[in-house]
Amino acid sequence: MCRVCQKRPEIPDEKSGRCEVCVKAGRMALRFRLAPGPGGVGLRVKAGEIAPRALRQKWLAPLQAYASQVAARPHLGLHEVEMIVAKDHLETVRVAPDLAAQGAAAVQALRDAAERTDASW
Repeated sequence: MCRVCQKRPEIPDEKSGRCEVCVKAGRMALRFRLAPGPGGVGLRVKAGEIAPRALRQKWLAPLQAYASQVAARPHLGLHEVEMIVAKDHLETVRVAPDLAAQGAAAVQALRDAAERTDASW
């Protein structure tokens, strides 16, 4: 199953687990794992599939401009968030079912992680 669209079978040996349509469109799914924020307030990014520097350089502006609702998706694991991107455009943000009620906090955690300096997660 394609990691991005969840509809078509993935291409064998494709490193990102995408189908042919998503590869041609340049769509990717970038996953992040969230944890409770400092002092137990809010959320923070604990780990991600891309480096903190890459998140800051490429996705800071699209994350700041993102105003859509997040979608809860059952295929995501506990405390996971997924950014669906197409080339240089942020399409949507998906969250695990346990974070469905905290969608705005999850997007804010991604924004905070993108604003960080080169510190690791």
